[in-house]
Amino acid sequence: MQGCNRNRQKQSGLVIIIFTIALTVLLGFAALAIDMNHVVLNKARLQNSVDAAALAAAVVADAGSDTKDIANATLDALKTYASSSGNSEIEVTQNKQFSSTGASLSLPLSDSATLSIQFSNDPTVFPQASFSLNGAGGEANDIYIRVQVSGVELQGFFVSLFGIEKSVSASAVAGPSSSVEELCNLVPMAACAINNSDDKFGGYKEGQLQTLKSSDWKKSELGSPGNFGLLNFGDNGKGDIDEQLAGGYEGCLEDGIAHGATGNKVGVVKNGLNTRFGDSSSSEYPPDILTTSGEVTTDDADNVLSSTFTYSDYVTETSSANFEPVEGGEAGRRMLQIPIIDCENGIGNGNNYEAPVVTIGCFFLTSKAPQSNGNDDQIIYGEFVSGCRVNNASFGLTPSNTGAYKIQLYQDPNSEGV
Repeated sequence: MQGCNRNRQKQSGLVIIIFTIALTVLLGFAALAIDMNHVVLNKARLQNSVDAAALAAAVVADAGSDTKDIANATLDALKTYASSSGNSEIEVTQNKQFSSTGASLSLPLSDSATLSIQFSNDPTVFPQASFSLNGAGGEANDIYIRVQVSGVELQGFFVSLFGIEKSVSASAVAGPSSSVEELCNLVPMAACAINNSDDKFGGYKEGQLQTLKSSDWKKSELGSPGNFGLLNFGDNGKGDIDEQLAGGYEGCLEDGIAHGATGNKVGVVKNGLNTRFGDSSSSEYPPDILTTSGEVTTDDADNVLSSTFTYSDYVTETSSANFEPVEGGEAGRRMLQIPIIDCENGIGNGNNYEAPVVTIGCFFLTSKAPQSNGNDDQIIYGEFVSGCRVNNASFGLTPSNTGAYKIQLYQDPNSEGV
């Protein structure tokens, strides 16, 4: 009997040892799971912040800023994200700014984390030794920015017991897309092509001033009775033409045909376009960041001769270090994306007028729409710009910042292991 009791005691002791080992292993796996989930969560948070910073940098680059200003815009975006709720571990404790230019810049964010920014004219090559902001003749090159944040240390819950440190890194690339292919995000106005075979610019030149809407249909380039230069987007539009002129049209001209709209529509045009200058603006249709309205000189046929405020003036003022944007303003609101149409082959009259679309044109709104058709003729003027951003369109595969395009994220060619 005593021998049996001793065997039971031995077996009981063995079970306790096995249970202890198993429990330790299970607790280890649980601890590892907690730490791994913590890493994954903060990796996602850091990636979101880097994506936002890259997009912000690309927008600043698109405005013609130098690499120092682009880099500081990137840093400001990261600081804003790090200070938001839930991102306490993505710290920016170093109070520094970028002070130099170059194709590759870096700055410490904290004792462990580093911000690196690389510039390229090709979204697949970073860094690029031949990077240049401007090409031949001073024309702006495509600019792509790679933003990388590395070495963000995380709090260790259980792995620190084994001397293991946790950290995350992330990177993102952003820049202009290819030119627009599907006709979307448009304003219901039309400009007649100067060269119908030019499917990129319709024959227009950078800085060329154009009457987009006439006060007399007999002077309108459309050459159709009752058409003053406005288009009818039909039932696919969001609301009425004033909302469409304010930026509310999100559809596409899928058939590649522009349909004319009759009538001068003085009050409607004013109500829609002048939201871009701060008149009756809203969160949905905000003003531009600069609302200076130019004085335009024309000849007897409504051909524009000059304007006291041009797109070059807009870029110069908004790029100034002392510039103060309009409160609640949104950059680019004065840039209109409109169809450039083949007026020579337009058919029909009035609401039945139709013309093939040659391409999308970017026209800077030089001045406000007149308040009435009394002393001031209801004429809308625009200045052709070779490239502008849109928010809703279908794009091709070849990157370009000419024609209508958008700022987007690209796959980072150097992301392996980041």
